[in-house]
Amino acid sequence: MGMDTLTSLERMKALSNKQCLDRVPVNPSVSLHAAAISNMSAREFYLEPEKALEAQIWAKEFYQYDSAPSYGIPEWSGWDFGGDLQIPSSPRISLPKLTKHAVEKPLEIENLRIPDLETAPAFSRMHQFARLARAKGYSVSIPGGSPMGIAGTVVGLDLLLRWLHKEPELVHRVLRLATDYLLQIADQYITEFGPENCSVFSTYPLECQALVSPKIFEKFSLPYVKEICVKLKARGVKKWVFHLCGDHTRNLHLWTEEIRPEVRSTITIGHEMDIQHVARVFGENIIIGGNIPTVLLQRGTPREVLEASRGIIEKMKNHSGGFILMPACALPPLTPPINVFAMVKAVTLYGQYDN
Repeated sequence: MGMDTLTSLERMKALSNKQCLDRVPVNPSVSLHAAAISNMSAREFYLEPEKALEAQIWAKEFYQYDSAPSYGIPEWSGWDFGGDLQIPSSPRISLPKLTKHAVEKPLEIENLRIPDLETAPAFSRMHQFARLARAKGYSVSIPGGSPMGIAGTVVGLDLLLRWLHKEPELVHRVLRLATDYLLQIADQYITEFGPENCSVFSTYPLECQALVSPKIFEKFSLPYVKEICVKLKARGVKKWVFHLCGDHTRNLHLWTEEIRPEVRSTITIGHEMDIQHVARVFGENIIIGGNIPTVLLQRGTPREVLEASRGIIEKMKNHSGGFILMPACALPPLTPPINVFAMVKAVTLYGQYDN
């Protein structure tokens, strides 16, 4: 097993600057898993940002991975826009779920407004987490989308998919409000923390090919994603992470030709995509992250996780843009800790660089 010669912070800075690394970086995307291994409930983790930060600091030290703490409440935007979010108290580790959406009928769109940043239940907690993390020297993560994902939490996925074909003007109204909300959030973060201390994280589950066609993506999602990218780049933000959740293979040309991620952006992908193909499409100036199947991490043995990690490392270790070993999506909260250990162990066994 190799010995690290860089700290996690040094390693991630070197990756961002396309400099020599000692080994492949690893980011388990622990999120709620940090609460699970810290004897903390999901309600504490999601409703008390200071506890979410503390749990992740412990998890980072325990596993020795390279990513910084992060915070997000599933379906957070639907809660902010007026939906009812439930976080069960039993079992202890339970994912939040919207029990009522803000919009359930077309006429209700007329009353939909951008949430107040000061009182929005999810964003106010995200903002608190950002301040706590920044006070400890971490950068701040701006939620950058997708507007389509927000629309799905505001009106519900089934209704959104129907409206894409039957009520497109209503969809565009919700997308406009979602985009403006994200831009307001970004503006507050950039003003308070400075663009040099901010990164953007955005994930695109509803744009995957299992749900919508590339034509739907191009017509409904692409214009708003481009707008967010252009405006935040103009504000001086240079660090970007885009998570393509599910299969986006037929949309990749729109990413490279229309959205055009900033140099040294990170693209992370689901297990449904060929990671080497994605790396070839985005080229030598984009960092690629992925893509250990989350089902394997939750249900497999440590030996299976180690071997799957080894296979991905061997494919991607020498990608000229840089590579981060990651799960295909957020780590399932009840993943056995030994499997996270196996993932981290893989980069020390098979991810060393000869410099």
